[in-house]
Amino acid sequence: MSRSHYRRLRAALLRLLIPCLIHTVGRLPYGGVRRFGKALGWILFKTNRRYRRRSLEHLAIAFPELSEGRRLELCRQCFEHSALNAAEALQLFARGRDVVGKRVTAEGWEHVERERQAGQRFLLLTCHAAFWELLMIACARRDLDLIGFGRRSDDPLFRELVLRIRRVTGGQTIERGTSGTPGLLRRALSGKGAALVMLIDQDTKVDGVWVPFFGRPAYTPTGAAEIALRHDIRVIPAFVARDEDGRHIARFQPALELPDDVEGATALMTKVTEEHIRKHPAQWVWWHRRWRRQPPG
Repeated sequence: MSRSHYRRLRAALLRLLIPCLIHTVGRLPYGGVRRFGKALGWILFKTNRRYRRRSLEHLAIAFPELSEGRRLELCRQCFEHSALNAAEALQLFARGRDVVGKRVTAEGWEHVERERQAGQRFLLLTCHAAFWELLMIACARRDLDLIGFGRRSDDPLFRELVLRIRRVTGGQTIERGTSGTPGLLRRALSGKGAALVMLIDQDTKVDGVWVPFFGRPAYTPTGAAEIALRHDIRVIPAFVARDEDGRHIARFQPALELPDDVEGATALMTKVTEEHIRKHPAQWVWWHRRWRRQPPG
């Protein structure tokens, strides 16, 4: 079976399976959702050798000082956290954001309020750690609509699920090159009850620069830096982390003092992102091919 046939078959099976999981797993109490997520993560860790191998390779790049046993443990926890994100998404679809939102708290919101009171426009910088989409619930509860901005996914099913999560959490999405983008972008940049949320921690098919990430050059999107510098917009780091009890904490940091050049600004935002991942290494997606490209020489 070719890869394209395999992907179509997998997508068809998932389209049948996901509604069933929403009506079963999604309606469980959180304890059941959590047990399902951890069990699924353990199974994927044991069976998906390609992603496990790639994750371990990347953990060795990022944490060469750790033992192989500790990196293996982090790898397993990474699979479990990601599977738990999926399980909580099922609950989000089945029971709505009020149920899941009870497990979301915010720290450092005063940094956002400071910029709002000053009449300053801003965007939020986050990364693919924990169930980061719940950042939208934390902000919606405080009268701030988040608008995600990024490239349209090549996977139709993944795109549908992401857009569905955004709708349920109260967020919106700007996809490059799609209709309605200019109007949403103007609203996000207006500073009137809305803000962009952007992620730059993955190597995607967009304009970028080489900046250090865990000590190795990584091709990093420049969109956030370009928007911030071109429109005089402040950048507030905001990251989600899951604690041991399963609660989600959205932590907002003071706005960054960005250098005047795109590369320097991107490097600073990447440095702040790395600092968060170092604090919660098991909650980032280590199988992503973050260093798949390297600069010439």
